[in-house]
Amino acid sequence: MSAILLADQWMPPELRLEDHLNSLGYQVTSVSEAELVNMVKMHPFDMIIWAVGSLGDSEKKIFDELRLFSDVPVLGIRMKGISEPEAEDEKKWLDTVVEVPVDSEKLKECMIYYLREAYRRSHDMRLYQYKSLKISNGSIKKAEINQRALDLTVKEYMILSLLMRHRNRIYTKASLYEAVWRQPYTGDDNAVKIHISNLRSKLKKADPKTRYIETVWGQGYRMGAVAKEDE
Repeated sequence: MSAILLADQWMPPELRLEDHLNSLGYQVTSVSEAELVNMVKMHPFDMIIWAVGSLGDSEKKIFDELRLFSDVPVLGIRMKGISEPEAEDEKKWLDTVVEVPVDSEKLKECMIYYLREAYRRSHDMRLYQYKSLKISNGSIKKAEINQRALDLTVKEYMILSLLMRHRNRIYTKASLYEAVWRQPYTGDDNAVKIHISNLRSKLKKADPKTRYIETVWGQGYRMGAVAKEDE
């Protein structure tokens, strides 16, 4: 039986979404939006169904916190009538969206598809290693050096994960910004430089004898054996 976490506090009670999911044979736990991240940390779930309403900064922050440690699929439920830019923005954060009024068959099809994808991913966990640094990109995300966990922010983990997964690729500041912040690059590289600097400091503290992130002058950054750390 698949375990579903339901955050639906804004949904009209007459939709009876929790009752419907129970009738389909799912094990459903309902929480408030504020409780979502801590609940996923404490208990394993196969899917989150999140009545997002509108996807504002607070919702995006919750999603970023969630993605730091979990790949659980998130199915969003929202009202009709949002703008095209808002709909495009949703695709960066949610796995899929179902509009109200909820079509029971469409909801069931979406759930089956993403539950199968989650099952496949959980059995295809990737572990990346470079020297003493290891990163797990499975359903549980973690980074460690010499078997000691690194305390990374969401953005630091995302940067490190990109560099580890594509070790031969040079990432410009623009490409890093757009991949991690999910926004168009405007030319201000301060955010990237600060996060790279903080990330290097944590790596150096954990492994003082090894340099991990290489600066390729005039081009960007990559995970490299001879790392220059001036910028």
